[in-house]
Amino acid sequence: MNELFVRKELERFLLEDLGRTDVSVGAGSLVEARIIAEEGGVFCGGRFLLPLLNLLVPAGSDPVRVRYLLPEGTPLADKKLTTVAVIIADAEIVRHGVRAALNLIQHLSGIATNVAQKVSEVEGTGARLLDTRKTTPGFRVFEKYAVRVGGGYNHRFNREDGILIKKEDIVIDGGIIPAIDRAFVSKAHLTEIEIEVETLEELECVLGDGRVTHILLDNMTPEMLRKAVLRCGKTHVLEASGVGGRDVREIAETGVQYISLSSLIRGARPLTMKMRITKVMPAGE
Repeated sequence: MNELFVRKELERFLLEDLGRTDVSVGAGSLVEARIIAEEGGVFCGGRFLLPLLNLLVPAGSDPVRVRYLLPEGTPLADKKLTTVAVIIADAEIVRHGVRAALNLIQHLSGIATNVAQKVSEVEGTGARLLDTRKTTPGFRVFEKYAVRVGGGYNHRFNREDGILIKKEDIVIDGGIIPAIDRAFVSKAHLTEIEIEVETLEELECVLGDGRVTHILLDNMTPEMLRKAVLRCGKTHVLEASGVGGRDVREIAETGVQYISLSSLIRGARPLTMKMRITKVMPAGE
């Protein structure tokens, strides 16, 4: 991840929560605080804890110390309190930074947990699960990171990462072939092109044209997906999308290489965590 970008985003998270609060950090008490997971899941986001809290440290002051007890992606035991990290910092830093830190870690751990569950459902099929660009505004880089920690894969981060010819493009451009023409005119040399189709007839049109090898099969039934896989063989990369509430394993067993799910991120709930002060120490200890 781009650390400069991450720093700017963490600053934004802090400013959102602090508002115009005076964050005066002096030579006051040091505290030891523990971040504790209260339920099972997958731990994610701990790597952002130290850089976030250090943003509150004045120049010339001692940095925050964080002892990580679990690496990213560690499964958390259900029905058990699990300490994931121990913080030693000025009391005011902990006081002012706790909410932003917990918000981020809980949110990302929830996504990683949700993704890990979905990945387990398709185990052994060979299909990979992809996220989408349906993310929380301003959180995309972090949410897509959590998808990777949970065992999923990232689709496009933004529109620069590739060209996806969608239904609206086909309508605007006047058909599948004109839409493909426009994409090839506008694409950079190494840019991949993928096209969305909804019917087997549209698939045949794309195959007949022959220029696009990545095809998104949208809102197709498992039977249609199996026919598409049989028709394309190993010559095309096939991605199922719009599967909605269908059994994701049933979709994976059709033979598609990828399944994109907006629910990897949108369907996740934050993992329950808390921070507790376990020790107050005089400055300099």
